[in-house]
Amino acid sequence: MDFISENKLYIFILLGLIVFTLGIYLGILFGKLGKQKREKAILQAKLDKKIIEQDTYFKESIIFICKATIQGQCELSEACIRIKKLLEYYPDVQSLVEFIVIQDMYNEIKDFATHDSRKELSKQEVFNQDKSRVKIEKAYHDKFMTVLPSLQSQFEQMS
Repeated sequence: MDFISENKLYIFILLGLIVFTLGIYLGILFGKLGKQKREKAILQAKLDKKIIEQDTYFKESIIFICKATIQGQCELSEACIRIKKLLEYYPDVQSLVEFIVIQDMYNEIKDFATHDSRKELSKQEVFNQDKSRVKIEKAYHDKFMTVLPSLQSQFEQMS
């Protein structure tokens, strides 16, 4: 007890230095936290911008594919595959009953070879797949073509 009473001043100075050091450290931590929050806000703003750009691109792509297909500039099977993949980004639209024909047609053509895998097929296999694809396109032509203006209109209204 004698030690404490004799060295009160030194003990208080030491405790003051500890509190002061902890205060500085806490200030540094709060500074870093503020910096992280600002960086996060900047990154979030960039991400939001990218999402909006991607959404706009997808909408414009769907509208473009619909127009091209209606004008006969795009095969039905290609349009179906592309639209189906883009609609996966819009599950609320994809699930609408009026657009079920896209899903139905896609289910029949999804296993056909495309791009490099098509190049690896023999001429007979390519011919057989093309024959099947044309048959499917004929079967879905009227329903698919009726849905396209509605789909196009839906996405034009979203833009």
